[in-house]
Amino acid sequence: MDCPVLSFPRLVLLAAVALVCACEPISLSPVAVDPADAGSGLDDGGDGSGGNPEPDGGEELGAPDAGPDGGIPMPEDAGADAGPSIPRPPLDDGGVDARMTEWSDCEEGWQSRTVLPMGSDRGYPRFALDADGEAYFVEYTGDVLRVVTTKPWRVFADMGVVGKQWWLGGIRVDASGDLHLALNPRFDDLVAVVPTDFLHHTEGRWERARLLSGWVRAFDLDASGRFHALTLVDAVKHRINHVHGRLGDVSVIDTGIELGANFTNLSMRVDAQGKVHVTYEHGADAGRPGIYYATNASGTWVKEQVVAEGAYPVIAVSPAGVPHILWTKVGVLSLSTRSVEGEWSTTVLPFSGNGELRISSSGVVHVLRNLGKQLEYRDNAQAGWAAKTVVDRETSPLGLPFFDWALEVDAQGRAHVMYSELAEDPTGDGVRMLRRIGYSRQCQ
Repeated sequence: MDCPVLSFPRLVLLAAVALVCACEPISLSPVAVDPADAGSGLDDGGDGSGGNPEPDGGEELGAPDAGPDGGIPMPEDAGADAGPSIPRPPLDDGGVDARMTEWSDCEEGWQSRTVLPMGSDRGYPRFALDADGEAYFVEYTGDVLRVVTTKPWRVFADMGVVGKQWWLGGIRVDASGDLHLALNPRFDDLVAVVPTDFLHHTEGRWERARLLSGWVRAFDLDASGRFHALTLVDAVKHRINHVHGRLGDVSVIDTGIELGANFTNLSMRVDAQGKVHVTYEHGADAGRPGIYYATNASGTWVKEQVVAEGAYPVIAVSPAGVPHILWTKVGVLSLSTRSVEGEWSTTVLPFSGNGELRISSSGVVHVLRNLGKQLEYRDNAQAGWAAKTVVDRETSPLGLPFFDWALEVDAQGRAHVMYSELAEDPTGDGVRMLRRIGYSRQCQ
């Protein structure tokens, strides 16, 4: 989805091997208005997750000495070496965060709940699903970032990350149920590098490695649980690095691909064989980019043009390994697929705009669109891609009540939608913006 370019100073690619930095806590000063306070409704690029691209950055990261495996173990009780001990919200009788509501009754094939109530605490609707279809997302407050889940009786240690705003590069759950995160701290001085913290929650603790490899714009896992991230370096050329591996065994590869100064979208997925598939916009003329595809499936990074003119590309890969790219041109939405021979074919879809894209294990194509005051879902299993309104906020006084949103599909083929909804709260000093994280899924 659309993402405005955020300029930052030129970065230096340090090496082909990621570096782990063990250092004293680094104080990082915020440089932008909190996006919720700004009330922006722009779309997100990244790995195809929906929502607002304005980075939710941060102010301070405590980085204890790294362990021998390149990670930073943090026990469940956190403590002095893992940041301040912040009381966790209580669990209800069902074992989930007491702030969550119960699932609604099934209505027209969907049910909904609130996972973070309207207020000043905020979260990233970019979320992950485990093998059971339970959701995981990141909440942030003025004190701490923490993982919240709908899975009963599962509680995560605080990450030892301090400061209310960060860039969330991505969140994923592997086949064993371990959680993986990529975070970039907010910064106001990038003379040398953009640091990234990769976190892995396993056996009741967090392990963390700080890598000096660029700003994370896409994140995914392969079938073996190894992470893959696309990071950007160079403020003018926006050159892409491919960061992949496990904590303690990470490689940084310069793909040789440059997005240019006017890029808006970058999307990535990893197939069942661990090969990476990428789509992005690129073009010399601002406002008239072309759509490109890149992959390392052959063992080296190669790229090719999909269409000469298009925008907002998002990629998904079918169970058979076929790349699908959803993109738009002058409001017309199209879906392009690549054959084994390397030929691209394009189908014009019977609806307009741009959207999020996922493909289920059965090969069904799922699309989520933001229509301003509605979130609309479609899939190609329905005749004519029949539409279903997942969330309707026509009565909202805001022109763009959804700040960000995301689509995922579980192992059973059900679509899940998470979104951040804005509301105005009049105060003596004016109006402040509050947020609620809502969550909808197809009924079983």
